[in-house]
Amino acid sequence: MAIKSMSEIFKIISDIKTTQEKQNALRAAHQQVPATIDLLRLAFDKNIKFALPEGEPPYKPCEKIDQHGRLHQEMRKMYIFLENGANIPKSKRETIFIQLLESIEPDDAKLLLSVKDKKFPYKGITRKLVEDTFPGLLSDAAKKEEKRNQNEQEQK
Repeated sequence: MAIKSMSEIFKIISDIKTTQEKQNALRAAHQQVPATIDLLRLAFDKNIKFALPEGEPPYKPCEKIDQHGRLHQEMRKMYIFLENGANIPKSKRETIFIQLLESIEPDDAKLLLSVKDKKFPYKGITRKLVEDTFPGLLSDAAKKEEKRNQNEQEQK
């Protein structure tokens, strides 16, 4: 079975019509490619902020064939690009990010750039869908739920 790129996985899920089927597809994608959930967290968790400038940096899209699984592997390095992540100089962080973009499938690079800017590019894959599919995944949503529960307890 050929490995699908992250962008292919999310494109397939975005084409699904019903919410329930999308949720099932997201869960299945997470089972097959655990890094998909990490990418969703980066995209939708408001407490996660990238330590990179907004917009697209100058980079040359990868021309290598068969880089479909590359972003899956590179997800473990994402902490480097986050605020309070790796303690490295800004210029080095940006250089590493550009190198990453140049090493992954071009559609995955566009996906990663969108995620960095907190704009998920696939229609129908929303913050609400992610919250409903993976309760507690988004730390800001979990904190909001916890606060709501505390308020309810205080009112009783």
